[in-house]
Amino acid sequence: MSNFNHNHSTVTFFSPLISGVRNGIDWMGELTLFTVRIFQALPRFWYRSNIFINQCEFIGVSSMGILTVAAIFMGAVLGYQLYTSFELFGAQGMVGGTVGVSIFREMAPVIGAIMVTGRAGAAIGAEIASMRVSEQIDALEVMGVNPHEYLVLPRVVAGAAMMPLLALIFGGIATISASVIACSVLGLSYPVFWNTFRVWVDWVDMLHCFVKGVTFGCALSLLGCFYGFRANGGARAVGFSTRSTVVATCLTILLLDYFWTMVLPIRANQMILR
Repeated sequence: MSNFNHNHSTVTFFSPLISGVRNGIDWMGELTLFTVRIFQALPRFWYRSNIFINQCEFIGVSSMGILTVAAIFMGAVLGYQLYTSFELFGAQGMVGGTVGVSIFREMAPVIGAIMVTGRAGAAIGAEIASMRVSEQIDALEVMGVNPHEYLVLPRVVAGAAMMPLLALIFGGIATISASVIACSVLGLSYPVFWNTFRVWVDWVDMLHCFVKGVTFGCALSLLGCFYGFRANGGARAVGFSTRSTVVATCLTILLLDYFWTMVLPIRANQMILR
């Protein structure tokens, strides 16, 4: 009897772990099949160019306001913190270069993508989930329209096209904001700030910003559509899809950020040596 109780308690202890692993494998399989269907629809992308343009406006242009506000304050905070920290070592002249590298390599693509996820990614997840719950996607399939071609592909391509542009704009605004705080408020010379920025920031930093922007844009659009397609139920399913989209996309952005930081070159001469 004691052995039975011991075995039962062991199974009960590991059941959540086993269930989590199984659910994770199922999730990866569904996402892989979902992505394959998108690639299969890629040759017919230009038949949906009007939807692509509308999604570019929704994901890119409509996100400019919130990105501008975020960039201004993020740049201001970074400029203030770096200046006060470097002032302790008499290295205020390094603020411009440090601001440029940190913004274009990390802050612009990561913070920008998270902001766009909260605005556009969540909306995509809620919209697709509403269509799934109201059987509009089923109606498309009955009419012979491929829903992955019609709904998913234009959004994923639009996210990949607009996010690197948004990241570059975010980086430019944040850098200007940091220079205003460091120079006009704290007393650093504008020529010193922009000279170190010009010397330190090169094409490798822009490569980080561009590559991360493309992949983050794909991720936020893809996961929004994916969780929308998985919705099953009523209004509660729409809320669950929206929440899952934001949480999964933010975690994916951080994971991809680490991956690209390890893979992409750190300096220009590193690429030459490779």
